[in-house]
Amino acid sequence: MRPVVVLGGYGRLGRACVSEILARTRAPVRIAGRNAQRGESLALALGERTAAGYADAADPRVLARVLDGAAAVVACCGGDLLVALQTALELRVPFVGVSPLALEPRNERRVAELAWQAQVPVVLHAGAVPGIPGLLAESLVRRVPSIGRLELASTGPFAGSETAARDQLRARERSRLDASQRARSWPELWRFGDPIGRVAVASASSADLAGFAAKHLVGALVAALLDGRVAAGLSLAREALSPAAALGELEKRGARIRFRSAG
Repeated sequence: MRPVVVLGGYGRLGRACVSEILARTRAPVRIAGRNAQRGESLALALGERTAAGYADAADPRVLARVLDGAAAVVACCGGDLLVALQTALELRVPFVGVSPLALEPRNERRVAELAWQAQVPVVLHAGAVPGIPGLLAESLVRRVPSIGRLELASTGPFAGSETAARDQLRARERSRLDASQRARSWPELWRFGDPIGRVAVASASSADLAGFAAKHLVGALVAALLDGRVAAGLSLAREALSPAAALGELEKRGARIRFRSAG
């Protein structure tokens, strides 16, 4: 069976991802990073399904050797992951990005195009934190289809995420608008799966969602990738897995989901 390569697999997040992949799949795992000694120590401790190798996420030639023949690559390393993503696409290796990767809209469109052309799944922001507000929204509108408007917030564990940064920027911009301008710019319409359709979504403040920051869906995502259940092209974790499956995975890890009516 072809291995799953975990870049930065000996770090705290990487170790958790390696353990998840070993538990959820039968695939061997190749722990790769710039500190080969740490990788070898972890591989030795985890047993015969793991191996270690040197990799530098900024060096495409080294990456190409590490990714050759891989079933998938999971990027848990710091720094710019764009080189790793590009190398994976060139080799047609499915890519799961756990560490943040900020793409300009033009680059995001280009990545989506290349992933589709190569018929390779690319899942970004695979950690649970950036996708949770959308997952909860999806779950809620399916439970209560009559909802006409949702208010979402990124607070607490989400404060440092890209989703939160966008929410905060939009909130600041909105605060500078007069009432008539606010009415024209908010709420946004989000597209949910059939039969829900479009629902108005606006930003708001809410209680902290304690515990979600420590959860992730990497094991479930890699298992879905290896089984061919993730479509080719660019997607987020909440798009690659169904909302019910994603929330179920989080609940297995101790996350508790509660919905509260504001009125």
